[in-house]
Amino acid sequence: MRWIRAMAVGGSALIAQACTPPPVTPEQVFAQASRSVVMVYAAEPSGKITGRGSGVFMGTDLLVTNCHVIARGKVFMAGHRQKRSPARLVAYDAANDLCALRVQGLDVAPARIGDSETVRVGQRVYAIGAPEGYELTFSEGLVSGLREAEGGRYIQTTAPMSEGSSGGGLFDSEGRLIGITALVYSAGQNLNFAAPVGWAADLAKQASRIQSEGPADEVELPPALTKQWRHPLLK
Repeated sequence: MRWIRAMAVGGSALIAQACTPPPVTPEQVFAQASRSVVMVYAAEPSGKITGRGSGVFMGTDLLVTNCHVIARGKVFMAGHRQKRSPARLVAYDAANDLCALRVQGLDVAPARIGDSETVRVGQRVYAIGAPEGYELTFSEGLVSGLREAEGGRYIQTTAPMSEGSSGGGLFDSEGRLIGITALVYSAGQNLNFAAPVGWAADLAKQASRIQSEGPADEVELPPALTKQWRHPLLK
């Protein structure tokens, strides 16, 4: 009887183990998450490029990037793989350096939204962006710290980033967006930071409401953002 019971318990364990889904591979994370990440350009009316970075689609025809990427431009573009489309500023969150742009015509998909509140130091993360203009660069790292800021926590990570990564996506091991890559502290080594995804999600909701109300006046960034801007984490 004891032998039969042990077999039954062991069989249940085997069934439970068989039902556990296999872990998501880095290749699978990239295949899914890269569909939501684009390059973002800012330019003068003459066509001279004044800013270049990354952006993440948070909804249909709506992406979020860092305001400092586009702050010195009057004309905006977004690109994914071989296609480029014009972009229009819809809303911004000056305090958190986030801007929402409306873009149509790209073969993209909105990111799956994760929960930055549950992020823990030591967990594996992936960054996707366009460092130095290299589109859809994929890097891996760990959460190396959580830095308190007004209204939330910046995610510090060892996932490599460079100029051009700003506005890109930081994803968890399941491919869910947990942050917008915002800052590389070049005075140190491997000090990279992402704004919590909740800030970007709130801005995307605000931008969606504005779009649903019909044509709106042209949105311009405040002068403080178009001048030399210093990130709050560095103050």
